[in-house]
Amino acid sequence: MTYSSLQQQQSKALKTSKAVVILTSFLILILLISQSFSANKIHHSYQESLMDSVTDRILSDYQEYFTHLRLEIDLFQQKQLNAIEQLEKKSGDVSQQEYMQVLTSLRNDIDNTRLFALIDQNGQGSLKHITGSFLPDCENEIATTIADGAQNKLFLHRSKSSIHFDLLQPLATTSGAGSFFFVAFNPDILTDILTKYQLPHQQLFLMRADLLGEVELTTEKYDSNYNELILGEELSSFNFVKVIPHTRWQLAIRLSPKYSNDLYRQGLIKAILIWGLLTLFIYVFYRQKKHSLQKQLKVEQTLVYVDNHDQLTGLANRVNFDRQLSEHIEANRLLAHNSINANTIVNNQVGVVMHIDLDKFQVINNSLSYAVGDKFLHQISIGLKDFLPDNAIISRLGNDEFAVLLPEMLFSEAKDFAHNTRLEIQNIRIEELEQNTHITASIGVIILDHSIFDAQQVYSSLGQAVRLAKEKGRNRVQVYQSDDEQLVLHAKEMEALHDVAEGLKENRLLLYRQEIKSLNKKRNSHYEVLVRMKNAQGVFVPPIHFIPAAEKYGLIRQIDQWVIEHTFKMLASQPDDNTSYSINLSGVTIADRDIYSQVIKLFDQYQVPANRICFEITETSAIRHIDSALYFINKMKKFGCSFSLDDFGSGMSSFSYLQKLPVDIIKIDGIFVKDMDTNAINRVFVENIKRTADAMNKRTIAEFVENSVIEEMLIDIGIDYGQGYHIHKPEPWFEVS
Repeated sequence: MTYSSLQQQQSKALKTSKAVVILTSFLILILLISQSFSANKIHHSYQESLMDSVTDRILSDYQEYFTHLRLEIDLFQQKQLNAIEQLEKKSGDVSQQEYMQVLTSLRNDIDNTRLFALIDQNGQGSLKHITGSFLPDCENEIATTIADGAQNKLFLHRSKSSIHFDLLQPLATTSGAGSFFFVAFNPDILTDILTKYQLPHQQLFLMRADLLGEVELTTEKYDSNYNELILGEELSSFNFVKVIPHTRWQLAIRLSPKYSNDLYRQGLIKAILIWGLLTLFIYVFYRQKKHSLQKQLKVEQTLVYVDNHDQLTGLANRVNFDRQLSEHIEANRLLAHNSINANTIVNNQVGVVMHIDLDKFQVINNSLSYAVGDKFLHQISIGLKDFLPDNAIISRLGNDEFAVLLPEMLFSEAKDFAHNTRLEIQNIRIEELEQNTHITASIGVIILDHSIFDAQQVYSSLGQAVRLAKEKGRNRVQVYQSDDEQLVLHAKEMEALHDVAEGLKENRLLLYRQEIKSLNKKRNSHYEVLVRMKNAQGVFVPPIHFIPAAEKYGLIRQIDQWVIEHTFKMLASQPDDNTSYSINLSGVTIADRDIYSQVIKLFDQYQVPANRICFEITETSAIRHIDSALYFINKMKKFGCSFSLDDFGSGMSSFSYLQKLPVDIIKIDGIFVKDMDTNAINRVFVENIKRTADAMNKRTIAEFVENSVIEEMLIDIGIDYGQGYHIHKPEPWFEVS
């Protein structure tokens, strides 16, 4: 984070805190105004949902209870069928004792039973001499039941001393068609269900739906007065009313008026307390926030400065400079891209970076002390600040190295300006020193043109320029974009490196294959996998133009991974083909201990048989990374792969190292093969390699078989395989579509 961005962030934080304070106070005011109006509304909405749930439960329990009662009556009739038939036959001659025996059984089987009667098709009770006459309401209910063929409506029947409800079920006797079994029940369970679901601050009423305001049952304390009527405003005070199906009842609920008033009062008191606490908190918060932000700003400003600047000189450090340089390169790239899209011409010769490397600065540290050296560095930083333009970004990269970004300087001015900078450094003196000590500098200069793609390329290129300046005698300026052979070579390497990176990113690599022919006709032929690349314009780039740069700068590892994975993809797409393939591995790849696990994962992923893969490693890379090579070879051979030692014979100690490397195949360096038809010494050398391979039980491959004469000579010597343009020219094999 830069210093300016930190200031902007802190300023924004203070403004945000102030806005929070104002907004919070306003919200509290709105809350206090609306609290008294919304509290009851919210509560009533909540209570209404509760009451809906309560009534549903009560209705469910009532319906279940009535259904269960009717089922029990039917079961009782079946159980006492003979006794009931006897009562039906005797009718008016039934004795009190006979009736009571059946009633006692009924009361034992069904709770809350008061009495029963047998109702004939005319609605008359055949046991009136025992049960007495029915209440008018009972007779009315019996009449409607007979008329409808079913008891569709229930209600409570009242006498002066009691209250009950009736259930009429069809008589189960054979001669009772059109008759009913009449049972009267106490309403205790109906009252219990109301009480069971009564919530605090609620009053439940079972009321007549057909007689406005008449209460049947209630959970209020005065529930003994069942005949009380609720009329007028009190009737409208009910919060929830729901009709009970198949009855003349409706269930009504209302909240206690005292509860609503208490709730409103408590909500208002709570709101006032919250307002007081929040007001105090807001005031304290704002004061503390302002103080802490000011304190934090000072601390973070110090930390940001330390993180982005060199402690000795006060200049930008490497991280700071790298960020600003990367931002400048990216801005130039976007500008160039937009200009191309707009078909306009943009001058890409603007923007220069200088790398200043002090010559033999260690001599000053060693001869005059590090304290004097630090004074020189400090003085140089002051001198550069005074000499360079205001828009220049100056950085101390290391002990005696500085970098300067001149974002608006033309390339045509860069070399002269760098020379003047060199002279300015040369003229710097330390007043305290008696001897005339001066410092010189070697300066590398690079223009930030379209060929620059990142900061690391800039550092690498400037490093080459500074090294060349020092090789030419120090105290001089070397421009990277010059005709010097070393710098031209480095520029080509950088361009190739960029092409490889973009090629990997955009899948512009492709695979070729070249046959390795069996010369003794006893073995199956196989192929070597070769990697090729197209540039952004679709033109083929020869391997010699990008492989060396990839090896030198570490991208060869990614190329090897790409080749291995896409070779496996091709083999997985041809499961019926038993042809084997050789894959080249670089020394960087072999030196990576993780390569074994990564290759095993690819074998598992693509299910490629291990015996179809032969890994080729060059003699020089195997010798350079002998321990890693042995580790990888031994692991993969156990897995089932084979190994070939490429370019054999090019090293100084080929035969001695051959004993250490457990390879299966020796690939003779083509330099000994391509002219063996005219060079007898090379033929002898090939013969010696063949004898050595036979002694070690290893197969041989000869590269660069360019004509039929060489092929015949190799067959005579007994070489196992041949490879070259005479046998098979590389052919395209795989390209990402």
